[in-house]
Amino acid sequence: MSDVATKELIVLQSPKRSNGALHYESGPQWGDSSPPLIDFVAIIAAVRRQARPVIIGVCIGMGLGLAYYFAKTPQYSAGTQLLLDSKSKVNDQVAVSALSELGLDSGAVDSQVEVLKSQNIANSVLDKVGLDRVLDDDNVQSLVALAISGVKSGIRSIKDAIIPKKPHSAAEIEAARREDALRYLGGNMALRRVGRTYVIELTFASTQADKAAQIANAYTQAYLDDQFAANFEATRRATDWLLLRIQELRQKALDTDLAVQKFRSEKGLITMANGSLVNEQQLGEINSQLVLARSDVARAEAQYERIQSIIDSGEMDAAVSEALNNPIIVELRNKATAASKTEAELTAKLGPTHYQVLRLRGDIAQYRRLIFSELGRIAESYRSDRDIARAREKALESQLNARVGVAEVTNKDRVTLRELEREADTYKNLYETTLQRYQESLQKQSFPVSEARVISAAVEPSLPAAPKLVLSLVLGAVVGFIGGAAVGSVRELRDLGFRSASQIRDLLHLDCIGVMPKVSPRQLALVPPLSSTGRGQVTGSPIMRYATNHILSPFAETLRSAKVTVDFSVGDKVPKIIAVASVLPDEGKSTISKNLASILAQLGARTILIDADLRHHGLSTDIAPDAELGLVDILAGGASAASVMMMEPATGLGFIPAGANAGNAHTSNLLSSAAMGNLLAELGSKVDYIVVDLPPLGPVVEVRAAAKFFDGVLFVVEWGSTSRDLVVDAFEANPQVYEKCFGVVLNKVDTNRLHFYTSRVPQDGLHKKYAAYYG
Repeated sequence: MSDVATKELIVLQSPKRSNGALHYESGPQWGDSSPPLIDFVAIIAAVRRQARPVIIGVCIGMGLGLAYYFAKTPQYSAGTQLLLDSKSKVNDQVAVSALSELGLDSGAVDSQVEVLKSQNIANSVLDKVGLDRVLDDDNVQSLVALAISGVKSGIRSIKDAIIPKKPHSAAEIEAARREDALRYLGGNMALRRVGRTYVIELTFASTQADKAAQIANAYTQAYLDDQFAANFEATRRATDWLLLRIQELRQKALDTDLAVQKFRSEKGLITMANGSLVNEQQLGEINSQLVLARSDVARAEAQYERIQSIIDSGEMDAAVSEALNNPIIVELRNKATAASKTEAELTAKLGPTHYQVLRLRGDIAQYRRLIFSELGRIAESYRSDRDIARAREKALESQLNARVGVAEVTNKDRVTLRELEREADTYKNLYETTLQRYQESLQKQSFPVSEARVISAAVEPSLPAAPKLVLSLVLGAVVGFIGGAAVGSVRELRDLGFRSASQIRDLLHLDCIGVMPKVSPRQLALVPPLSSTGRGQVTGSPIMRYATNHILSPFAETLRSAKVTVDFSVGDKVPKIIAVASVLPDEGKSTISKNLASILAQLGARTILIDADLRHHGLSTDIAPDAELGLVDILAGGASAASVMMMEPATGLGFIPAGANAGNAHTSNLLSSAAMGNLLAELGSKVDYIVVDLPPLGPVVEVRAAAKFFDGVLFVVEWGSTSRDLVVDAFEANPQVYEKCFGVVLNKVDTNRLHFYTSRVPQDGLHKKYAAYYG
């Protein structure tokens, strides 16, 4: 969309005020840009903008770290390592748990660390090293530390002189020195567990290398001695307790054993060698015999019933084992078989009625009768065996029933006997176990052991452990970086002004006409002074003449861009009335008004500049300090424009100052009066451009009413100074000005830092290259 189309869209939006805010029926609202949730490009740009405080903070932090390195007294650190042996660890409550073994876990190792930190160990170290040795003055101190120590001593001396100390006894002094020594030991000793092992590393720091190694080794030795003493004391207490326990258990075991024997004799419970009672053994034997008898009865009945079934059926061919083993039956069966064979042969030769055949048949029948007679005799013997087995079974059952009645009474006594035996066995086992533990305790008491041993003794360090130069610099740099980042964050949050053209387009929905670079004093020194000025001529400081003297500079190019924007927006209308306004004073609108008008006049256009800032009239004070008449005299006093008009000889620019009495007149309605419209109409018939320097929008209410006389407003915003919210509020309060706004000029821009604020529109930060091109 072109600039004209964009401008027409904004003008046609019909601003309306509701509840103190400006709304539009269509189109965008104030600040309606929708940035991404996380704009990484903007974050990187912010980091680049605030790199200077971060770098300064890092440098300051490294300087402080270096100062700390030289000011800190060197500290030597000596270390030793202890290994806790879990196999020899004995529970301290051995009297209660009967010296049960306890392996070392994480909690046990941490407990030993606390033991090393205890006051008992520290007191042992004091006894080994000596109180004077622990409290002697460190002989290796930096000059800064010595100076600080001297200052502290001086302060204490002054304090003691003003407030005398209460005299103390020798015992109190010695106790205080011992407390100081204990604090010194605790503050300089460090303990840590090496990984998840049973190794404890102990380090001690001091300004004396030999002292650090001596105290570290004294700590390990004191710990080992404490462990020896603790184990010996625990073993002694356990031995004393076990001795009493043994005597008690011996008597209990004797009493329970006597109770078992007495109960057996009273109840007649005779025990066999295998531990069972006599009645129980007899009952078992009878039961076994009864099982065998019942098996014999079943077998005899089966044999008898089988042979009886053969006899009843008359089947000679049926065989039983007794028949096969009987020689008589075997012989008779053989004869019967031979006779049957002969009978069959003769029947085939002589016929079934032959006398020999009939005789053989009679023999076969006789053999059959003899066989069944023999089987009957065997059946009688089977029946006799069955009867005998049944009689034996009944006798055994009678004996079993008799014994069961006796066993029921015995079993009741057996339950009581077993309970007495279990109690006796329990006391016997406890007595034997305790006696064994007692013997072990006597052995341990005669040779106590410790669960710790030294695996690495402390040696005198050759180099100081602290301070370290690299670490001091790194920590200082980190602290400085954090501080610089905090300062940068605060600066970034407090930066509420316009910094780039994209901010103007996104927030105000106006075009950024150009960026007006800040002119340095060195550049102003290159502006040649005016040779001579006559009465009625415009003078001005170098900044007011900068554009006409540097026509190829970015400064002048921005003004020419403003001219093109005005021409493109207004079209062929003559004259073109351009108002220049800003929100706050001292944003540079008067400078831009003068230079824009001079550029227009220098390009050959008939141009008049009017200072309409009747309350401050800084433009008139700068370029026409001697003017007596001005715009106030024309609008309120009836003076003619020609009588107050001043000229700039170099460009032919006409200038109407505010007037010497502008600040004292009632100017509240002059800009919006009909006289102002008549003046612009009169001047417009003679010129091509009229540039009006308006007062700030904030304090002057008549600016919005005077907007009807202008073709458009060129709005000036100071780069990084004017608050964005303030500009939005000003446009909401002056919708007529916003409707006629050509665009915004960013003034007093630091082009060396502009590229830090142009993350989304990179071409905004190319002013350095453009400046080289202009040059």
